[in-house]
Amino acid sequence: MIIGGVILLILAGIFFWVSRSQKGKLDDMNAVDTYNAALLGELHTRVVTMLGSEALAEPCELEGVIEADQPLKAPLSGTPCVAYTLTVTREYEEDQTSTDSEGKTTTSTVRGSDTMESNSNQIDFWVRDDSGRTLVRPEGADLDMKQSKEEFKPTASGGSSTISFGLFTINVPRETGRRRTLGYRATEEILETGLRVYVLGCAGDHNGSVAVMKAPKHKPQRFMVSRRTERELAASAASWSKNMSYAAAGSGVLGLILLVLGMIS
Repeated sequence: MIIGGVILLILAGIFFWVSRSQKGKLDDMNAVDTYNAALLGELHTRVVTMLGSEALAEPCELEGVIEADQPLKAPLSGTPCVAYTLTVTREYEEDQTSTDSEGKTTTSTVRGSDTMESNSNQIDFWVRDDSGRTLVRPEGADLDMKQSKEEFKPTASGGSSTISFGLFTINVPRETGRRRTLGYRATEEILETGLRVYVLGCAGDHNGSVAVMKAPKHKPQRFMVSRRTERELAASAASWSKNMSYAAAGSGVLGLILLVLGMIS
């Protein structure tokens, strides 16, 4: 009973943390003004002219379509994008032996995986709206990428030392120990061009023009690029915050009850 109470209290803490995190996201979105490209350009001109380029650090949000002058080419699918992550995992099986309380030994075959390679890349891009386009510098942003392709290749015959996935090639390690490699799986996630996104960040100066980027350290601000609209994000954050707060309260109360009952029983 005591153990159950402790577990519920731990869960209550996790639920409370998730609730606060979602409420913080909602507060961040509600606290900033919505801009378009023209308004950000005017803000940049006004602030930089009066106070200098270092003075511009304005929390902002905007929506528009991703454009790139020279987009990246996703290594697995070849899709034009502004950010990608390619992860290659090795899938294997091995025999494991266990002994029960009566000394009986059994051997079973289990499957597992480990990461062999992870490769990411991103570039600055534009967000276009009806008034023009705004540069976004995504370093440090929470990017809402989606899985674009997955590919599995069984272990190559003939002892090949490399294996290729699209534009990406990795070295294949030599088999050692009890693990038997079944194959390699590549998973690609991208943020593609032509996608309509919501951007929450900080407007600043970059080479004499306005750009949305990570806020300076003295002025912390959430930085995210999402596939969902502001309304969808706000509704989701409000729902998660509310539900997690209820779950935290319920788990906390029940956990305390079980803890007390376990101590007095």
